[in-house]
Amino acid sequence: MTGKVVTSKPRCSTIIVIIICLLLSAACRLGGSATPSVTVVDSMQAKPGTTLRLVGQNWRPGERVVIGLAAPDSSPRDSEEITTALVDAAGNFVALFVLPTDDLWATMPEIWLVAHSPDFGRVAIATFSPTLMPTAAATVIPIASATPLAPPTVYVLGHVENVAASARVIKVRPIEGQAETVVILETTQILRNGQPVQLIDIQIGDLIESTGQTSPTAVNTILADVVRILAPSTEPTASLTPTQPALVWQGEYYANTTFSGNPLVARADPVIDFQWQAGAAADGLPLDNFAVRWTGNWPFEAGAYHFNAQVDDGVRVWLDDHLIIDQWHESTGALYSADAYLSTGSHLVKVEYFDGQGSAHARVWWEYRGPDAVLTYPDWEGTYYSNATLSDPPFLVVNDRTPDFDWGRGPPAFGMPEDDFSVRWTRSVTWREGIYRIYALADDGLRVWVDETPVIDEWRETGVQTYSGQIYLTEGEHLVRVEYFEHTGLAVVAVWWELLPATPTPTDTPLPPTDTPLPPTVTPTHTPEPPEATATATPEFLPITPRPSPEATLQLRPDALLTTYLPLAIKPVPKQIRTRHDRHQRLGGPAEAW
Repeated sequence: MTGKVVTSKPRCSTIIVIIICLLLSAACRLGGSATPSVTVVDSMQAKPGTTLRLVGQNWRPGERVVIGLAAPDSSPRDSEEITTALVDAAGNFVALFVLPTDDLWATMPEIWLVAHSPDFGRVAIATFSPTLMPTAAATVIPIASATPLAPPTVYVLGHVENVAASARVIKVRPIEGQAETVVILETTQILRNGQPVQLIDIQIGDLIESTGQTSPTAVNTILADVVRILAPSTEPTASLTPTQPALVWQGEYYANTTFSGNPLVARADPVIDFQWQAGAAADGLPLDNFAVRWTGNWPFEAGAYHFNAQVDDGVRVWLDDHLIIDQWHESTGALYSADAYLSTGSHLVKVEYFDGQGSAHARVWWEYRGPDAVLTYPDWEGTYYSNATLSDPPFLVVNDRTPDFDWGRGPPAFGMPEDDFSVRWTRSVTWREGIYRIYALADDGLRVWVDETPVIDEWRETGVQTYSGQIYLTEGEHLVRVEYFEHTGLAVVAVWWELLPATPTPTDTPLPPTDTPLPPTVTPTHTPEPPEATATATPEFLPITPRPSPEATLQLRPDALLTTYLPLAIKPVPKQIRTRHDRHQRLGGPAEAW
């Protein structure tokens, strides 16, 4: 009994330790030790109808955060949504909202302000009172010095890591002091050489100092009274390599809708969330007929993402150089979306936007769906691997219009290697019944299946080659799978097909009637006179009179045997069978084309 009791305790404690480790591991995977937070920076108390500003920190870059009100100790899922905000590359957001004036909230002594991700996977709560602070006469212990003591003044000196202009927040890497976040209030003075400047004049890498009060709710945060720019960027931001995540969008603003010439304005934008309406997008830009290009190298964790773009007028979005949203036309606030699976690390996102006439606004964000979410790919599901063996995990999974790429000596996606990579495309296609010839162009190896039936198998290193194979398909949907790998040198791949014309089946043609009387058969006989007489033989087959017909008619003897062969084996075809232009011109319908 004693031995059992003694040994059971270590086992129980071991299980507890394992559970704790698993929970900590899960927490790290969800975003490390940093916990999402929200702070009401203007005032911890406000009257109904007052506009409040909420600042969030340590959220997922690029995601949309929902802001709502709730009664204390209630479930965050019961909160009443009042606004939303987009998170910048540094994990910050700002949200402006008006405190409701209805009795429900005006009479409540304390209110929870709930910020959460759309799936409630991340939740943060700020508490404030919608009533005025009690006056000195109402305090329990009246004292002559009823004026509350001011919070202590704090100081920070450091280099700017990020400027979230819309959130009015500066991220600092401190040299002196502990603060890492500087919140710019309406009363904050921003000075350079003693002269007032704007927040947009602060650049990443600048050396600044700031004094102010400690935030009552956010750690290592200053509510700034003064910000002084001491020296311009002493740390060159241009030294960032392409694989390092950017902290902001790099925006290029053009005074035309075709991106012609040089941009009129180039600046850093923390988020793409603009409501210009009838105003100008930037100083010097026209009110209408302008365009903007944003690029950012963003950090992602592995999993499924849902990308969104809501614009007036047109928008295009690329992910690692793959076009995932293409809506380049006039619109009125339309919402477009696309799915993608991303590996852990940085990925390049590029957005192009144009405004024609009238109102202008642009908003782009994405939502994390988790590692196992089911995504939708309307065309081809393209799965890209940073190896030549199609080995998991993939680097990227996106929707591709067609498997038709000429990457030259470059990579198939931003961040992937130029050599030794592989791709798998799959798509369900609706076919008409018939025999199809499937073509493939590749450098290096390629395989094609239809419903797990191999049609082309050329999994080998080679230069640019063209292949083809034939298969009979019944009417309906069939799954097409294409696999490709590149070793070294050029990288080219294309797959397409065509429905072969129906071949008429040869049939026995009956002998046609004839009006010509048949000659009698003469049997040769010997007669004494004349002795020179010779035998006369009749024809062995009846003469056939052909009938005019629009189709060729195969004529056979009654006892003839007909054998027909359908060529279903894979046969190489000449390399330069068609140019890509010819191919695209020819492919037209859903079964004959993509």
